[in-house]
Formats: sequence, C-alpha cells, structure tokens
Amino acid sequence: MKWFTTHRNLGLFLLFFAVLDWSCGVQRKAGSGDEVSFTILQLNDVYEIAPLEGGKAGGLARVATVKKELLAENPNTIAVIAGDFLSPSFIGTLKMKDGERIAGLQMVETLNAMGLDYATFGNHEFDLKDADLLQKRIDQSHFKFVCSNAFRVDNGERRPFTQNKTPIPPYILREFTSPGGKKVTVGLTGVVLPFNKADYAAYGDVTESFRAAVNAMKARTDVMVGITHLAVDDDIALAKAVPGLPLIIGGHDHTNMMRESGNTIITKADANAKTVYIHRFTYNTATHKTTLKSTLRSIGPDIPDDPETETVVDRWLSQVDGIAKGMGYEAGKVVYQAKTPLICTEDKVRSEQTNFGKLTTEAFEFAWPGADVYLINGGAMRLDDNISGAVTVYDIMRTFPFGGPIARIHLPGSVLKRFLDTSQNTNKTEGGYMQLNHVEVTDSGYRIGNAPLDPNKTYAVILPQFVAEGKEANLDFLKDFPNEAREQFDTHGAAVKNDIRDIVIRYMEEN
Repeated sequence: MKWFTTHRNLGLFLLFFAVLDWSCGVQRKAGSGDEVSFTILQLNDVYEIAPLEGGKAGGLARVATVKKELLAENPNTIAVIAGDFLSPSFIGTLKMKDGERIAGLQMVETLNAMGLDYATFGNHEFDLKDADLLQKRIDQSHFKFVCSNAFRVDNGERRPFTQNKTPIPPYILREFTSPGGKKVTVGLTGVVLPFNKADYAAYGDVTESFRAAVNAMKARTDVMVGITHLAVDDDIALAKAVPGLPLIIGGHDHTNMMRESGNTIITKADANAKTVYIHRFTYNTATHKTTLKSTLRSIGPDIPDDPETETVVDRWLSQVDGIAKGMGYEAGKVVYQAKTPLICTEDKVRSEQTNFGKLTTEAFEFAWPGADVYLINGGAMRLDDNISGAVTVYDIMRTFPFGGPIARIHLPGSVLKRFLDTSQNTNKTEGGYMQLNHVEVTDSGYRIGNAPLDPNKTYAVILPQFVAEGKEANLDFLKDFPNEAREQFDTHGAAVKNDIRDIVIRYMEEN
C-alpha cells in the first residue's frame, strides 16, 4: 500500500489524498481498457438541511450540486451517509398538522431530492421511540438502508428491520460498468454502535456481524467497502479484526479525519455536511488491483444550490414558524444580543469550556439557585454553529432540540470527583463531556466554589435529568442516586416550564 497525505489547505477546499494499490490473484499485463472507475460521495452525521454559520458552511442543496458534478464526471457515482440523520434536530421535534411528529421526515425528503443512494443506521436513528414511526421513515426513503448488526424486536422476537416489507440486508452489491463494457462488483456493508437502547432495537456484536457480512460477500465482489457508525478507535480495531477492505466510510465522531489501520483507510467528514469526502476508485479487471484517491471537500457558498433540493429545503423551513407557534414558541422573537459570538460548534462543546455552555449553566442557576455545581452535557447542545448579534427563540430551539427537564441530585464528594473525571477525561470529545459552573479544574484537582473538592462532603448538583438518570455514556453510576425534578420555576415573578429551552430563553430575556 502507498499512502500520501498533503497539508491542510486553509482555503475553500481541504484536500487529503490517499492512494492505495490493492491486488490479488495472478498478475497479467493490462491496458487502460481493463479499468473500471467509480466514485463514492460520503456524508455522515447530518442534522441540518440548511447551511450553518450564517450560510458559510454546509447545506444539502449544495451537496446535491456536488453529486451532480460527480455524476457528470463519472456516471458510476453513488452517495452514502454513515448514520445519524433522522435525529436530532429542532425541526424533527415538531409536529405536523395531523399531530405526527416530523421525526426526520425533513431529512428523508431532502436526502431523497439530493440523490442519496445508501445509508446505514446511526445511534440517533433510534431516538425515534415509536418503532412504527421509524419504520415509516425508512419506507419513505428512496435510498436503500444496509446494516449487518441492528435488528427490530417484536414480542421478544428479533428480526431484521425492513424497508417497504423487504428485510434490510447485511450487505448490498452494486455493479459498475466502464465505457468499454468492463464490470466491477462493489460490496457495501454497515454496522452501528449499540449505544441507543430503544426497547424495539437489538444489536449483534459489531465485529462478528461485520465479519460475517464480509465473508458472505467476499466471493461475489471485486471491491468491498464498510459503512460504519462507530467511534474512530472502534473503527481502527474493526479494520484490524476484519481485513480486506480498502475503505471504511465512518460516522459518529463529527470531525473530519483520515486514519490508516492495516491496509484499510478510515474516513470521516465533518458533521452537518460542512465537508464531504469524495472517494475515486479505479479497479483493473485484469490485475485485480484497486486504486483509491480520497479528497475532503468543503461545502460552502462557492457551491451553488441545486434548485430541486433547495425547493424541498425552503418548503420545510417555511413551516417552522407556524409549527413552533403551535407549541407555544415564537420562533423569530429576539431574546438576547450576543456582543461576542456564542460558541457552540460540536468540536468545542465536547472538549472545552465555552461561553454558551457557561451561559446555559448560569441559566440553570437562575431558575434553581442554591446548588453547589451546575452542569450540562455537551451532547445536549446540538447547534454545531456559533451565534452572534441577535439571538432568536429558533436559535435556542436548534441548540437544544432534545429539551428536557433539569434535576437536582446529591452526590458524595468522591462520586462527584468520579463524575467530573469521567466527563472531562473519558468523555472528552464525546456528548458526555460537561460544561461547568462553580467548578474549577486545576492541576491539583477540582475546586467547588472557593474550596477544594472534599470527598467526604455531599454536594448538590443541578444538571439535565437525562444525565442524572445515568443515561449518558460512562455515567450510568449516577442512576444509583435519587434525583428531584420540578414541573416549573418562579423566576422574578414569571413561571417557567422546567425545560432547558424555556429556562435558557427566560434567562436571556432577563439579561
């Protein structure tokens, strides 16, 4: 294998090149007429259909234009998403006129218009707690699902999920043909991490399921590609355990990266289509050699919107005001003026303290004063954007699409230390990383208020009830401690519903 990586370009295009030579069987003299080329456009972790950062980054109508450009370059082009698109988003939490929750329908219709070809599940697909609603979204998708380790459970019986009454397969074969009539068969298989424990979902072992799919399609394919929704370390381990694939298209980590594991390249694009990966393959039917060049491309205003996809995006965005009003929210209302940008990109809120994280925990204290510590998990802040100037109710709804109540929990100092160690170290870069208030992290340990953390003291902690119930990654031990939640709070004479969104909106209005 040969591997070449260029420096990171600070312009509109971020270019990384991976050139791999794969070969098997008997070498024979070959000419260019023996080659078949095909292209895979990669997305992962897309929650927003429209551009972010004031229009500077992302936008599925722009990705649709890139897909059409690639098709013009090579008709053997497919688009793939490596999980996490049905949830979470503010639009997805809203309800349509018939009372059905949107729950990713805006994503399905936009991805249909964009021309997505294949998808595997991400853990957030199973945020849809109604199995029949998830089934409906799968059936509404024009693109095909593939997954080897996620199953539906009905009355205790485990079976594959279906798409329009056909079982979702553990792998898919796709044939491409060169202008000269040469053919290559490409196998695609997918896996998802067993993180979301929805009652209707069950998971097979990631490695064994992936290995079984690879073994089953090996004899029927010329090139095999994995589509995974795993943490990057798990992708690396998977590639070592199941060799034979030149490429694993990955999701879940939200930040663009390229890794090498054995003879396999693992790539992940930035969340919300801020970047996409373009994988150009060439397969020689005489030598059985595969060459791969992978390019990371920024999605920005230099790329025009595809008109058909833009029409779908605009139709969904135009519905937001009316639907939000029915929920009691005035989406366009300005509630705050951010004199400096509120930092809420996922790479920041999951790895370092941000001013928006601090503001959010200050809002918790405003609503429920008197605790020792205030925390919010970075994974609850899904904006993946920065806001400056006028901040609207819609901005807050986009930031906290899950909403949910806050709770008070009393923890011994020794447990609080374990909590902080886990959140700030083990969960760094993950959703379980905590934004802090009244906690100072020092070289000698933690300070709570003005004093060092005392392992023998009991501390009152205010945090999202989701975390207090032990549902965040690596923090399940919190469920052993009772928590208290209130229906509403009295803030300066105004009643505020116990929901993170309402609490932050009210605090901003007061400040």
